[in-house]
Amino acid sequence: MRALTLSFALASTLCFLAACVHQEANQAPAAVKSYSFEDAPAELASYRDRAKGAFEAVGKRLIPRLTKALNEGGPVEAVKVCREVAQPLTDEAGKEVGFAVGRTSHKLRNPVSAPRDWLKQLVADSAGKKGSEVKPMVFDLGDRVGVASPIVAIEMCLQCHGTDEQLKTEVKQILAEQYPDDKARGFASGDLRGWFWAELPKK
Repeated sequence: MRALTLSFALASTLCFLAACVHQEANQAPAAVKSYSFEDAPAELASYRDRAKGAFEAVGKRLIPRLTKALNEGGPVEAVKVCREVAQPLTDEAGKEVGFAVGRTSHKLRNPVSAPRDWLKQLVADSAGKKGSEVKPMVFDLGDRVGVASPIVAIEMCLQCHGTDEQLKTEVKQILAEQYPDDKARGFASGDLRGWFWAELPKK
């Protein structure tokens, strides 16, 4: 009888522990806190500012290269430059500042630019908006800080990202060759094109 009682107690304890483990495994992760740049708490301000500097560094590397390509070879040459140097230049800027930097959008041209998990909701919620309707954001990710800043389409962008009616035949051809799953078109000037993002480890 005593052995039976002990066995029952042991079984009950194991079931209780298993239930606790199951409950813990299925608990929703803590909600990510997000802030506009202006409302970011003081302890996140330095991360925000470092990310802003990295975004500016990417722009300073990329915009002149694309402008030169457009002026010298037109939008077809710009597509080639963007494919060959945009990601390496972005990665290079990240290495210099010591944290991950990237670009993403709700309309991807290159699948490597898919949004990180903490960015997915922002990208989805802002899809189809004007750049003036969204704000740069800061995310407290626990041991990291995420920062996102909008990329707004300008006239120059529309030569490769405008509507099908706007795109030249040769541009459509090279996009079909280089990016068969291209979604990054149909934009107008002032539209939200996508987001710069940075992910910084907390110190």
